[in-house]
Amino acid sequence: MTPWLRKNWIGLVAVAVLLPATLGITFWQQWVGFFDSRPSAPIEVVGADTAHYGGTAWSLESVERISFSSAEGKEIGLPADTDLVVATLNVEPEEFDNDGKSFGCTVHLQELDGDTELLSIGDALLDPIDYSFPDDVEWGCNSEVTEPYLAQTIFIVPSGAGTDGTRLGMSVSVVDELPDYLRFTL
Repeated sequence: MTPWLRKNWIGLVAVAVLLPATLGITFWQQWVGFFDSRPSAPIEVVGADTAHYGGTAWSLESVERISFSSAEGKEIGLPADTDLVVATLNVEPEEFDNDGKSFGCTVHLQELDGDTELLSIGDALLDPIDYSFPDDVEWGCNSEVTEPYLAQTIFIVPSGAGTDGTRLGMSVSVVDELPDYLRFTL
């Protein structure tokens, strides 16, 4: 053993033990934080049941699927081999923030095989299609509204999505409730 190793062996052993432990603790905290900050724990909502989540009561009012090959699909300009999924939610704010606003939400459409997510699609509110929302509904969640309202969200999906043993689910997440989120089966 060299004189340098004889003098520094205790420090080298300490580094060999503490470095992996420090890295492990750091990565573990980051891993847990990652899952706590994204929707990863679904709360299933069946049929027209009402779920109380994020200071709001939510229920699925209706779902419509419009094919690109239908007259309406051609009229609104859907891309080939796609469908437009129109989901309408009953939204009843129950709690409000310090400014008197209800809590906003983020909505995604998921294609699921059992509990495995095959595809996640954001809403198509900004896509270049010519879909007109009815006058009596909000476009997605609106934190400015404090009375019960209907919220409609649209998604452009591949024509085969939600068929052949898979299903479509719509996720509704509120930031303060993550990692929990609502999942409506469409």
